[in-house]
Amino acid sequence: MNNQSQQVVLITGASSGIGQASAKILAENGAKIIACYNSNQQGAEETKQIVENTGSECLLIKADLTDKEQVDELVRQAIEAFGHIDVLVNNAGAAIKRSPFLDIDEDLWQTTYDVNVKSIFLVSQAVLKQMVPRKSGKVINISSVAARLGGPGESIHYASAKGAVSTLTVGLAKEFAPHGILVNGIAPGFIMTPFQDKFSTQERIEKIVPTIPIGRAGVSEDVAKVVAFLASDAANYMMGEMLTVSGGR
Repeated sequence: MNNQSQQVVLITGASSGIGQASAKILAENGAKIIACYNSNQQGAEETKQIVENTGSECLLIKADLTDKEQVDELVRQAIEAFGHIDVLVNNAGAAIKRSPFLDIDEDLWQTTYDVNVKSIFLVSQAVLKQMVPRKSGKVINISSVAARLGGPGESIHYASAKGAVSTLTVGLAKEFAPHGILVNGIAPGFIMTPFQDKFSTQERIEKIVPTIPIGRAGVSEDVAKVVAFLASDAANYMMGEMLTVSGGR
């Protein structure tokens, strides 16, 4: 992979897990980071420190990505600080809570789609408006293997939303490739992040890990390295791909 020292990267959900690990590896490659967070300010401050420890720059911006005005302000601040955005990593998302399908109410369904799909719609639209005139840019969407597995463990609503993310990735890739913008996605498998701490019991973890062919659960860095690959020149002839990072699960 080439040096990414000229890149400006906006990462959503950057205060922990895959977002924080991606910020670290991209900063180590020389990229300047805009780290977006919503509620976890302490984690965001940690991300900023991690990035600055590499010798790179990090701008922290708090925003509710389901609110168009806040998203537009996020992008405005990013452009004001660095002049442009080269790479957008749409990492923010959440399962909200597990629920059997018949117990899912409208609020849970809508909130799940707002957090996982509407957020990517709003942020991508705002950033792509800045990328199109430059005829350059990359968008990396974080989906999930749940989109293909159908939501094991009472998470059909989450899996369905991530399926929408995967479809959105292909659609955006086709529409914006003529503008010199490459859109790809990653479908992580069972990754040990704060997400699992919140949504998986120890019993569930012990049941799933033996089913992973590679023999272990993933860690955030496993996904972050693929983010860095897609952000690099090594992936300049790829578009509309959904790369599975699951240890073979």
